[in-house]
Amino acid sequence: MLGIRHFTKGYVRLAVSGFSVERFLNMAAFRGIYLWDVVRTGSGAELNVSIKGFKMLRGCARKTKCRTKIILKSGLPFILFRYRRRKFLMSGVLFFVLGLVILSSFVWRIEIEGNVLLRRDEILEFLESEGLHTGALKFRFSDRKLQTAILLYFPEVSWADVHTRGTRTTVLISESIPKQEIYDRQQPVHVVATSEGLITGIVTGAGAPLVRQNDIVREGDMLVSGILELNPEMPGSPNVYVHAYAEVWARRYHSMEFLVPLTYDEKVFTGQVVNQRSIQLLFAGSGRFRLPGGRNSFVSYERITTHRQLGAGGDYPLPFVIVTERYAEFTRVPRTRTHEEAAEIAERLVTSRIIREFDFAVDITERTVSFRETPDALHVSALITTHERIDKQIPITVPTPVSPSTP
Repeated sequence: MLGIRHFTKGYVRLAVSGFSVERFLNMAAFRGIYLWDVVRTGSGAELNVSIKGFKMLRGCARKTKCRTKIILKSGLPFILFRYRRRKFLMSGVLFFVLGLVILSSFVWRIEIEGNVLLRRDEILEFLESEGLHTGALKFRFSDRKLQTAILLYFPEVSWADVHTRGTRTTVLISESIPKQEIYDRQQPVHVVATSEGLITGIVTGAGAPLVRQNDIVREGDMLVSGILELNPEMPGSPNVYVHAYAEVWARRYHSMEFLVPLTYDEKVFTGQVVNQRSIQLLFAGSGRFRLPGGRNSFVSYERITTHRQLGAGGDYPLPFVIVTERYAEFTRVPRTRTHEEAAEIAERLVTSRIIREFDFAVDITERTVSFRETPDALHVSALITTHERIDKQIPITVPTPVSPSTP
């Protein structure tokens, strides 16, 4: 702040020489003249002083018989004086500064941190409904009100903080632990199979089991019934409806089949790169303006797009984004692989599909991969054996009892 004050009011760098330089400095301090960056030299001293203080130093120099010489003039007054006749330049600088002041009244970047379960797009959509979006005026919304609105709207959020600094608004959230599903034990339900499989074990907590170990079931088959007879030995006895519960484990088989070709085209980059740049404005309805230079004439290429938002500082991003599209040329070179190399690729593909398609709770008990070689490709067949739970509950519609008619 002190440096900004000196620059705004202007200052000069003086070289003081003579036989009484120390007396000169003491007299200046006695008169209240502020001096800074004082450095002793062979012939005297060098120092900085404001324009007003420089005029007051003339009396000190005359009484002490010291000589002063201006080494450097610095600050806004000297710059304005230097360019006083260049009116268009000064007008441009004035409009530039005025534009920065106006743009600093808007929000040009919204950052969201801490979200794991909630999607960023979902949070941005809610913030926009509350008045916060890219290009929103800062006085149109309140950080504290936004913080309260987030906590009330999203039950998954246990803590939230919204703070705006400069033209950047940061939303910090902390998500709560998901609530465990609460079952209504008074609701009668059946237990059915979620998929087909060979039953390996069943533990029944309530209800009448209808399957045993080593039975084969299909998707939707009833495993445990929630309807019990009150007295099985008495025909026509009424039924009792219960909340059936059981853990049913089964062995399941999953098959995979795919081809690994022995001939393929490899991308070989030539090293030729073209960069195309454009400016994207974040104003509503604004588009992208392409900058001159760089023209893509490649037939085969890979494109990588990067965005860099311009700013006047860390907390002052501006509504101008430099979009750089990098085109790298490559050629396709025919290659061939052996059956052994194709088998290694097939093993990696099977592993990646298992990781991608199976839940972590599923136990992989066996994996069998077989190959069939042909002149053009390697045919891959994989059989994955899993051990997993296949039970789920479905509600029972309880019939309404019919009251006897009165004569």
